[in-house]
Amino acid sequence: MKQKILIPFVLVVISALNLSAQEREVYRDSVWISILPKYDSVSKIHRLIFGENYRKEYSLKAKLPILRLSEIWGGLKILQVGGGNQSKSLRLIDPKGNEWTMRSIEKYPEVLLPKGLQETFLRDIIKDNMSAQHPFSALIVPTLAREINVAHSEPTIGVVLADKNLGKYAADFENTIALLEKRDPWGKSDNTAKMHRKLTEDNDNSVDAEALLKLKCLDVLIGDWDRHDDQWRWLPVNKDKGYKYIPIPRDRDQVFFSSEGKIQRILQSSWSLPMMQGFERGIRNINWFLWEGREINSRWFNEMDFPKWDEVVRNFCSKMSDSVLSQALKKLPEPGYSLRQKKLLAELQSRRSRLPELMAEYYRFFNKIIDVELTDKNEFVNIRDTTNGKTALFIRKIGGSGATELIFSRLLDPEITKELRIYLHKGNDKVVINSGNLRIKIRIIGGYGEKSYAVNQSSRNIRLYDIEGRKILGSDAEKVILKLNSDSSNLSYHPKEIYARHYVSPNFGFNNDDGIGLGLTAKFTAPGFRKKPYHNIQTVSLLYSAATGAFRVAYRGEWFNVLGSAAITVGLKMHGPSNAQNFFGSGNQTPYDRNMPITYYRARFDFYEFNPGLKWSDKSYEVSMGLVMQHYRYQEKENQGRLISYPELRHSSDSLELETGKTYGGLNFSYQYHTKDGLVLPSKGIHLDVKMNAYKGLNSQSKSLMQITSSFSIYKTIDNKGILVISNRIGGGTTFGKPAFFQSQFLGGQNNLSGYRFYRFAGEHSIYNNIEIRLRLGSLTKHIFAGEVGLSGLYDVGRVWLRNEKSDTLHHGFGGGIYISPAAMAVIRLNANFSREGFFPVFSMAWRY
Repeated sequence: MKQKILIPFVLVVISALNLSAQEREVYRDSVWISILPKYDSVSKIHRLIFGENYRKEYSLKAKLPILRLSEIWGGLKILQVGGGNQSKSLRLIDPKGNEWTMRSIEKYPEVLLPKGLQETFLRDIIKDNMSAQHPFSALIVPTLAREINVAHSEPTIGVVLADKNLGKYAADFENTIALLEKRDPWGKSDNTAKMHRKLTEDNDNSVDAEALLKLKCLDVLIGDWDRHDDQWRWLPVNKDKGYKYIPIPRDRDQVFFSSEGKIQRILQSSWSLPMMQGFERGIRNINWFLWEGREINSRWFNEMDFPKWDEVVRNFCSKMSDSVLSQALKKLPEPGYSLRQKKLLAELQSRRSRLPELMAEYYRFFNKIIDVELTDKNEFVNIRDTTNGKTALFIRKIGGSGATELIFSRLLDPEITKELRIYLHKGNDKVVINSGNLRIKIRIIGGYGEKSYAVNQSSRNIRLYDIEGRKILGSDAEKVILKLNSDSSNLSYHPKEIYARHYVSPNFGFNNDDGIGLGLTAKFTAPGFRKKPYHNIQTVSLLYSAATGAFRVAYRGEWFNVLGSAAITVGLKMHGPSNAQNFFGSGNQTPYDRNMPITYYRARFDFYEFNPGLKWSDKSYEVSMGLVMQHYRYQEKENQGRLISYPELRHSSDSLELETGKTYGGLNFSYQYHTKDGLVLPSKGIHLDVKMNAYKGLNSQSKSLMQITSSFSIYKTIDNKGILVISNRIGGGTTFGKPAFFQSQFLGGQNNLSGYRFYRFAGEHSIYNNIEIRLRLGSLTKHIFAGEVGLSGLYDVGRVWLRNEKSDTLHHGFGGGIYISPAAMAVIRLNANFSREGFFPVFSMAWRY
């Protein structure tokens, strides 16, 4: 039956191939011309940083045909401007009604930058990076595509001469080099969204998965990583019932993409753009290379088992002989062909030899989770065990006499597949599960229409998402985990996301107390079912202080929407070994002798905190609560001769037990709410932050206590243009019980009392007020960085209270400086803060509040 269905399709392919060969325009005139010589007019250092790439191909003169719109193909007339983002493009039509696309070879990638950066030096950098695209590589594709009998376009690259048919677009296209090809060379086709919709409507429609796999192999062979949904058209071919959709790739701009520069290599690490793998480097990660086509791959490769997959891949490799590869490369115009032919051929041969291994690796990767979508027609789903330990999935049509024609079947290997997701959509569907040895998690997402579920043998690996009121029959029905909700989001299709990301970034800062601070932050994200943008995120940071030699390590993990809408959070802090913190004694009027070395006021101790909890959040608020464990250990040897080693100077509630270790357990709660109009340069709104912590001492030296801290900030624009912005924050804290010195309410440093050292004043209670004025002076020179530059000024005041201390002193701090905000995406501040205790320069990359 399948052979009969394929016969018409094969005939269509063969006839279309012949038609393509016959309908070829003869371009009689040609000219020798270079595309962009400026790409090759750069220094050796520039080439080292940004790559050699294909600069020679852009600068050397090549012999190209002349394109006169009024003469070729019977005369091409403009329909409309094309929708390309990086290229200038036109949609054209010939006298026979065929539509054509003409797009410039020169790219204009500055549109990819945020608006504020489009007139900066970054425009020149990203423009120069277009030299990584081979200008003529699209010409090799037809030769390779014909060899494996897959649909393709027949591009021509030539010089567009002045022509009356250009009309008002003459300024954009006259004397430019452009690629011209038929928009629908195989007949009327659908875009990806329409094709998906048609397949969801009718189970008689299907996709030619083998042809798609051949094209994916071709993508890998020629290094074309940019194969997202919009890069495909789908030709509906009549079969006995319904249509078989044939994939047609387009926009082959990334063939032979190069990444020779140091900057490109950094960006292509797994934390930034890992899918952009340079052709000259081979395939370093096949899973990321095929990332752009993940949704198409997941949906239309779901029925293919590995033997069939491997057969298609190896057959593809056998067709890509050395002679075929050489013939394809000959389509590149001279002198670029002679310049690069040997190197390109060697890489093509290397990729061909590795292709079966690479595609097998990708098969195992994307089959970890399998998505299966039914249609809006009536279907029967049967899941059961097999004798070899696998799980069998069968889907049939439901007709007047019950389940009839088989439309989908797959044996699932639990060694490869860990999860199966079945989307029923509309229709009257029936699901039967008989799988007592089920080792694969199954998610069944129901839909509108009559649904029947029966589970007779199963483990607790089954989850059902459907509307309220759905019932499950069968002996093991109670084992199914139900997620019943009539909200449409509970039934919607979510393409699987199986890519985890990680990145590492440096940390840098400076202040008088820590000196230069250096460190690293590593962030890891992992995907999950219906978890946007990810299921969990793990962050680890390490900071080293050059002035104190102290190390601080922090970890935070968040798992989103685990308990309803609540996220599970885990925090860990490790301040040590050699942790150092300023301590001038407790009280509002503790002395500071600036003739003493600052090390005299630095306390050495190790501090550890573990904090698991729950968090609820949306765009404007965040609520969290959880448990907390703390442990403190005094470093007696390192503290000898310092202020903290003299009990009579400490004045804290634990002055006599400060050397003993302390352990606490307790609860914490926090609430934040804000209406700020921006995180980088807020000009209006409020921000409320409240925290409550209760600690129970777990040994005899640890005293129980509770602390509440809060702050309230308000932002206000003084003028209509946002040139002058004023903000004010009032905050403080109070303690119930007797805190250890490291649990004090501290004031000092840029956090809350500028012009003083960090942790300058320690007490049981505190209050402070910060006021800042921000004056925008204007825009930076655009070529350096679009954005704003301005001045800021601040005034802080605050004090602490200590039991039995009599003091009415308020501490005042002043400061001012300059700030720069490139494209309103970040802020860089350099401040000079001062008080009666001295001058304190501060460099930071954030506002204080």
